[in-house]
Amino acid sequence: MSDAEVKARLRAQIAAIEGSSPACKDSASRGAVGPCREAEVSEGSCAPDEGAGAFRRAFRRASRSSCTGARALRDAADCLGRVVPGFSQEDDGLGAAAGSPADSSGGRVPLAARTGASAADEAERAFRKIERLALAREQASAALRARLAREGFAPEAASAAVDRALSCGLVDDARYAEVLVRSRLSQGRGAQGIAAELDALGIDASVVPGWPEEFAVDHESEVERALALLDRKPPRAKNRRDAAFRRLVQKGFGASVASTAARVWSEGEECQC
Repeated sequence: MSDAEVKARLRAQIAAIEGSSPACKDSASRGAVGPCREAEVSEGSCAPDEGAGAFRRAFRRASRSSCTGARALRDAADCLGRVVPGFSQEDDGLGAAAGSPADSSGGRVPLAARTGASAADEAERAFRKIERLALAREQASAALRARLAREGFAPEAASAAVDRALSCGLVDDARYAEVLVRSRLSQGRGAQGIAAELDALGIDASVVPGWPEEFAVDHESEVERALALLDRKPPRAKNRRDAAFRRLVQKGFGASVASTAARVWSEGEECQC
């Protein structure tokens, strides 16, 4: 829940308090000066007839200060819990926003329990994110860890979620590697570049069943695939042979394959001219 949504909910609760209790209305109009001061709001000692005014002051403090906003929202919600019977920060979504959920008895959950629950919740959210990504296409574990980190998940939560996905088979680096190899070969990429791409993800190409014997990655097959790539996308530079060589190297072909294919292709182009 965003700060704007939290504040909107708090405003609605203020209106509900002021509309339901004459004492609260009177207290709000007086500013609730008396025993229930801001320090007592933080301590959760608001009296029912002074709660609206104290709650309003705590809310104003939250609105004014971005540094203490979470604490002020929590204090305001605490005070509200003592004004409106049955109100719960957690039920109203304020506990999560303010960072301090209430237990079933209306008291505070111990810090250690809150921290443990928060870490477990974050790991669960990270796992659900992995589920959505894995439904779209195969994923590599290293890439998932990096993505979760970029999206703000704690390293511990990201690691726990990825480990869980690996253990249940939702993510499998060997399976991902095989899909990537077949995809890159169909795109005309060279074997050297494919192996380098897998290595960058922490995956050894040898985990792919049948690699490299069962794939067309021998010298002759690589040259044929390189020539097909040049025919589809011929370089337009003045020195076509050098340009062809550079393009093939960029596409992951080894220097020997790129040199042979660039020579054969450029000679064929010259003959056509």
